[in-house]
Amino acid sequence: MDFNLSTYFNAFDVDKDYSVDISDIDAKLESVTNAIANNPDSINYNTDFFEDLIELTHGYRTLDGKHQKQLGYLLTSSFNAVGHSYKTTIDSGDFVDSLDNFKSSLEKYGYLIFVLAKHLGKEDHSKIAGKSKSTAGVQAVAKWKSNCFSVEDCLTSIVSVLDTDLSKVFVTTPERDLFVELFTRPIINLMESPERMKVVSIKLLIFKAISISVKFHGHANIIQHSIIQCLTYYVHLPNYMAELLHILAEEYDYMVLTEEVLREISQTQFNSNDTNGPKAVSEFLIKLSELSPRLILKQMSSTAQLLDNSNQTLRCSVVEACGNIVVDIIKNSGEEEGEDGHNGSQQVDGLLDLLQERFLDQNPYVRTKAFQAMTKVTGLKVKLTERRQLMMMLAVRSLDDRSTLVRRNVMKLMSKLVLTHQFTAAHGSQLGYSFWKARLDEAEAELQKYLPLSPQKKATNSQVEQKESNPDDMEVDEEDRDMDINVEDEDDMNDDSSVNHDELNASMIEQEQNLPDRNVLLRAKLKVNYYRDAVDFIEAIQKGTEVVSRLLFSKNRNEAIDSMNFLVLADAYGIENSGEGIRRMLHLVWSKGSSDEGKSVPSHLIDCYKDLFLTAPATASKVEKAAYIAKNLIGLTHNASVADLASLEKLLGMMYAEKLIGPEVIKILWQLYSFETEDEESPESVIDSRRGSIIILGMFALEDSSIVVKGLDALLTIGLGAKGKQDLILAKYTCVALQRIVPPSAKKKTTAVKIAREDEFIEKLKEVILDYNEESEWYSVAEQAIGAIFQTATQPEEVCSEILKKKSVAVFKGDNSEQSQVISLSQLLFIVGHVAIKTIVHLEKLEAQFKKKKHEAESKKSNNEDEEEEGDELEMIGGTSEDDFTDAVVHVKERELLYGENSLLARFGPLVKEICANNKNYDNRSLQRSAVLCMAKLMCVSSIYCEENLPLLITIMEKSDDPITRCNCVLALGDMAVCFNNIVDESTDFVYRRLTDESMMVQRTCLMTVTFLILAGQVKVKGQLSSMAKCLENPDQGISDMCRLFFAELATKDNAIYNGFIDIFSGLSNDETLSKDAMKRIIKFLLSFIDKERHQKQLTEKLLARLAKCQSESQWDDVAFVLGAIPYKNDTVTSALEEGYKMVSARQ
Repeated sequence: MDFNLSTYFNAFDVDKDYSVDISDIDAKLESVTNAIANNPDSINYNTDFFEDLIELTHGYRTLDGKHQKQLGYLLTSSFNAVGHSYKTTIDSGDFVDSLDNFKSSLEKYGYLIFVLAKHLGKEDHSKIAGKSKSTAGVQAVAKWKSNCFSVEDCLTSIVSVLDTDLSKVFVTTPERDLFVELFTRPIINLMESPERMKVVSIKLLIFKAISISVKFHGHANIIQHSIIQCLTYYVHLPNYMAELLHILAEEYDYMVLTEEVLREISQTQFNSNDTNGPKAVSEFLIKLSELSPRLILKQMSSTAQLLDNSNQTLRCSVVEACGNIVVDIIKNSGEEEGEDGHNGSQQVDGLLDLLQERFLDQNPYVRTKAFQAMTKVTGLKVKLTERRQLMMMLAVRSLDDRSTLVRRNVMKLMSKLVLTHQFTAAHGSQLGYSFWKARLDEAEAELQKYLPLSPQKKATNSQVEQKESNPDDMEVDEEDRDMDINVEDEDDMNDDSSVNHDELNASMIEQEQNLPDRNVLLRAKLKVNYYRDAVDFIEAIQKGTEVVSRLLFSKNRNEAIDSMNFLVLADAYGIENSGEGIRRMLHLVWSKGSSDEGKSVPSHLIDCYKDLFLTAPATASKVEKAAYIAKNLIGLTHNASVADLASLEKLLGMMYAEKLIGPEVIKILWQLYSFETEDEESPESVIDSRRGSIIILGMFALEDSSIVVKGLDALLTIGLGAKGKQDLILAKYTCVALQRIVPPSAKKKTTAVKIAREDEFIEKLKEVILDYNEESEWYSVAEQAIGAIFQTATQPEEVCSEILKKKSVAVFKGDNSEQSQVISLSQLLFIVGHVAIKTIVHLEKLEAQFKKKKHEAESKKSNNEDEEEEGDELEMIGGTSEDDFTDAVVHVKERELLYGENSLLARFGPLVKEICANNKNYDNRSLQRSAVLCMAKLMCVSSIYCEENLPLLITIMEKSDDPITRCNCVLALGDMAVCFNNIVDESTDFVYRRLTDESMMVQRTCLMTVTFLILAGQVKVKGQLSSMAKCLENPDQGISDMCRLFFAELATKDNAIYNGFIDIFSGLSNDETLSKDAMKRIIKFLLSFIDKERHQKQLTEKLLARLAKCQSESQWDDVAFVLGAIPYKNDTVTSALEEGYKMVSARQ
């Protein structure tokens, strides 16, 4: 039988079912083995042996495991032996006579190995590989291992043959290519199995075989085609293909194949629906750039063409590859010198320019990759001074990017730039703007000394100095000044004639003699440039810090956490405006949800504040650490708003609960609070320290009331003593701390709890309230003192009655000429109003206590566990129903407090009404404020009093010229809407009118009130949402943001925006005070909340009906704009928008 390799090679089909017709396979295998073992070349002489081997190999899959193993070993070992024999003969040089024999043996064994490798690669082990023995089964695992061993033997023999000089045997290129393809084709098939490529030994043998084929046997074109196919069809191969090309370049110094593959990839056109192809190419490029970045650099001109591809994945891969190449060049730049180093610098600049261009890519993922690559570059120990400056400016610009992912990576780049900034050599790592600006000014002044001045300038300077020394001479008439200007112009035109050349020469000679050394001048210039760069860098960071502070409240939790991290870093480096952002961070304590890592925003905030304010220097003693922490905590209260203090209170409570605040800190705070100076008047720092310490102690007392109990003496002697009388703010926060003396457990009890030394501090509180004081801060002190009385006294109503009586006597019967009766009356009315409100709260507390006691009594009675001690009391309670008690409380509020014969508050109701109604007679602004506030509070007590005085309150709200009074009226109506909704419901329109009040403060108060009422469901919206929507365009950013938050919350409640959209649109469209551009912005914002297609369709139908009824072009334009802005579209809408205006114009 004549053997033709090409014929057999092309005829073999691995999927075809070959059978073995040999009856005794064992005997046949044994005879063939014995013959070949003695002489592998015997298959050239014995045709039967070769035919039997072909039959056995073709039917490899039909053999049992034992025979497969035997046949596989026979073929691989024989092929290996032939290869070694051929190599030995070639090396000896005596090979001419045996070439034909070697060629025949290699072809025949090569074909058999080809068939064997094909069969081995066809076996399916995908369900076995990578699993445990118990999962896959012992037999299956054994079979997989056997297959791997056979493949490894097969590949070893192939590598040994390929590693010889085949050109001596296969003289023509087609012959050699055909022989090599016998092995590369099944090897490529073997690579198609993900499980097999995970076996390291097999993977390395495959790479070695392919590398030898490419390097020594001219097989590059075929392998290039195979690589492209593998990238296109097999998702697991991109990384392995990159590894193969890396080995080919590193170990075999062959880079042509890589360059050709990259060139072909860059010219490939991908189908728009194809996602696998671009993804595979991207993975390949990224992996190759990690392993051999210089290979991609050589073909960067062609690879960069992928940046013009519409597929974002490809652009991402090129950007990431650029980053990897830059990192590699910079890391190896130290080893390169001379021209290579210069070229490397140029290449880095070019690649960084390319990355910077991608900062503005249309896809956010590409922009993100660009920033990630740049972050990687900035982390290296390389100066890039000018580039860093530009990077920071571009990063700050990108903080306004629409994508959260991009903004987060921008913050990481900025952090890395700050951490590795280049201005550490002269003055350390701190970046305080004022410090560096001062150094710049000094450097500029120093440089200015070395710069020569012309005689003209000297003369001008001396004239200026003379004028400054004689300011009276500068007072000239307008005509004289005009003449002077004309003369100066003429002088400028005749410079040559006016300059004294002798003087000029003398001056130049003098300055030349006084010129400093050239190095000194150069150093001065460099110094100015250095400080100017630093100042520009810091200014960019400050601008970025300002934007990051706004991003703290992003809906994305990860972004909020990244913003916090950047602000902490900026603070560590002394960025001066980072403190504002750190203060704003406080409000994140109310955030809910957690990041991707599962960390909640409040817990991260605690970590940040712990690092910022609770981490003392390690070298400090225990007392020094406590003092350091106490000082930092007090600093947080300086210039803090009410909102800041509320958030700080919540945060410190959480920190105290986590035991981050030690008892030493509490002790230091009490010492600071009690500290007294020798001077009668305390310095400002001591006053601030005292105030801050009691604020912080009051916050901690919410978690642990014993803190206040331990410092009660200090509270009574300092805050409620002489110091408190001098400093009303101190007195106020002392009263706040006293309110927290009641332990939380006592609040849950059904009976009043007697607090130690109650009488003592109640007397002090009474003194604070009754003491005459003309400062406006007295009102807040009185408010907190009354709150403390109701919180701590066992009989607060009696204490307050006594206060009211004494204050009334002081007001109406007092003969102290030094006290203003108007101020005293204002204070009395304030006390009356606040006592009335607190009395209602006290009544509700008593009602809750009664109900709880009642339930406890009933449960005990049902369990037959009555106690003799409380027997009488329980029997008394048992005879009263809850409804009876509730009715009694309502009767007290409605009829007794403001209308009872023996009621003290009833005496003030008519008085307050009289003062409010006759504001011209009682025209003192402070008195009117107190009276209106008092009347509003009394109206919240009784619905009868409310109904009587509601018209008066509304009139005051409409006509008062005092914005504070109008604010109080708005807040009062909001409270009444909750208390007596049926009475106030018809008057809510008056509240909405305040949204357009001339005072921004009233607008803000009104918006907050209406927001609460609507979101809490206390009032029904009756077409007033258009007034709310107008606030979206309010010039005040706070009002605009609050309104956005309102609509965002409203959108979560039963399609509220969809239901009210038509009314909102009508109101906005007919509002002549609102510009069309503003209306369009509002409509776009509101439409973003209508995201259900069903709602969009229904809204479109309603607007189409309205479009046909438009009476003017302006109306039609408005409706058409809304229809165009709604995402839902159909043919009816399109045709109506095209033809609608014609109908309107025809009608007109």
